[in-house]
Amino acid sequence: MAKFRFNLQTVLRYRKIMEDQRRREFAEASRLAETERGRLGELEAERSEVQDEIVRLYSERAPFQSVVDSYHMIGRLEGLKAASLERQRQLDQVVEDRRKVLVKARQETQIMETLREHRREEFVREQDQREQAIVDELSIQARGRRLREEELGS
Repeated sequence: MAKFRFNLQTVLRYRKIMEDQRRREFAEASRLAETERGRLGELEAERSEVQDEIVRLYSERAPFQSVVDSYHMIGRLEGLKAASLERQRQLDQVVEDRRKVLVKARQETQIMETLREHRREEFVREQDQREQAIVDELSIQARGRRLREEELGS
């Protein structure tokens, strides 16, 4: 019995390699976006701490310059937060773009895998037909021999 060979196996292998590469790119972009979200959370926590510090400074009647310095720190944190939000927006867009590319790569791979399966099924059907033709031919020959033997025997 002949062995099935998919003529486009090289193309399928290439598409799987590209899909894996796109999956790694998507994972890296997702990791960077998550890291930036964590950084944003840290900035918000630090801002909250500075606000608590301002309340404490007011209640302790600390020097005015300490309060001013704390407000300047909140301003810097707000600037960092705004930059982080913008970076996060950009990273989220990169993640979405890479997700779309990954989905397209996966679809291209699935198309080739489906084609391979259809070709394999077609190959099996053809093999079955050939085998059935051989069996039929052997049956016809056997029946012919039997009929000849019966004619000779009568």
